[in-house]
Amino acid sequence: MKKKNIHKLLLAVICLCLQTACSDWTEVERQNIDKLLAGADSAMADAHRKYLENLRAYKKSKHEITFGWFAAWTANGSGSTFLSQLPDSTDLVALWGENLWAHPTKEMLADLKSVQETKGTRVVIACLLFDIGKGITPPLPADYTGNWETWSKSFWGWVDNDEVAITKAIEKYANALCDTIFKFGYDGFDLDAEPSYAQPFPTKREMWQPASRMYTFIETMAKRIGPKSDTEEGRQKLLIVDGEPEWFPAKYGPYLNYFIHQAYRSTSFSVLEGRLRRLVNHFASVHTEEEVANKFIVTEEFEQYGTTGGVTFTLSDGRKVPSYIGMAEWKPFGGKYRKGGIGSYHMQRDFAATPVYKYLRQGIRIMNPPIK
Repeated sequence: MKKKNIHKLLLAVICLCLQTACSDWTEVERQNIDKLLAGADSAMADAHRKYLENLRAYKKSKHEITFGWFAAWTANGSGSTFLSQLPDSTDLVALWGENLWAHPTKEMLADLKSVQETKGTRVVIACLLFDIGKGITPPLPADYTGNWETWSKSFWGWVDNDEVAITKAIEKYANALCDTIFKFGYDGFDLDAEPSYAQPFPTKREMWQPASRMYTFIETMAKRIGPKSDTEEGRQKLLIVDGEPEWFPAKYGPYLNYFIHQAYRSTSFSVLEGRLRRLVNHFASVHTEEEVANKFIVTEEFEQYGTTGGVTFTLSDGRKVPSYIGMAEWKPFGGKYRKGGIGSYHMQRDFAATPVYKYLRQGIRIMNPPIK
């Protein structure tokens, strides 16, 4: 009887020891995994911080940029409404639709700050401008009996046939646009200059006729933003003309950061070369060939061609590619200079591609191949 009790006691002790040992081993293993996971999380966070530092440094370097007009900005809903969902290497975005950029929500401003501060993406406001007050004129008062044209003119102080009053109104409006840029933290202004293009809406084109009115507008803007700004803060902002930058006399070339052509449906390098050559000749008195090439951005229209990347474009070796890709492949004057970059109208339409932003990503890789 005593022998049996001793055996039972020994068995109990052995089991207790085994249980304790197993518990210790499990605890040691769990602690090791926790340490490894914590180390991995820290390493990943460090790698991501370094990646973003390199990305911002890349944006500041001299390279062919990726640009686009973004026309769905609400930062609410699908990924195509967020600036932060654009490819990380997107350099410059022009917000299309003054009803959006003039009245950003807190979600939109958070989205804007995110891409600017974390990724170094620059975001400007864009405006197709024919008549005074576009984008920032307050709504018609409920008791106002006139039409929108008379209201906008009266608000800004425009008096028909009085050029002194008109000049003051244009200066007031240009300064108000600059105030909007500084208020919300935008990176500049893109003037959509289309004085010679037909438009699908009625307009008297009063900001362009006579030409001195638009000269007043661009000179007023240039004092506040762009390369010739009166302040260092202003020189950090961009002043851009797209559409017909060559409409402006050559002396205005140095006022502008970029010349953007709506080179929609281009089919070959020769078409792009011809556009660049016209700009080089126009600004020859103030810019070298290289300076014009470095400012020159060619763009395709994704409102219609977002799913195909453009029309058929023939490369110099005979290969057929989408025109957006052809623009990425193009090197000015046979590779003599670096172009400003490429862009797309309604760039957000490429979000629906597979993979997401297929053509933007291809263009980025072609112009700035990854370092291996």
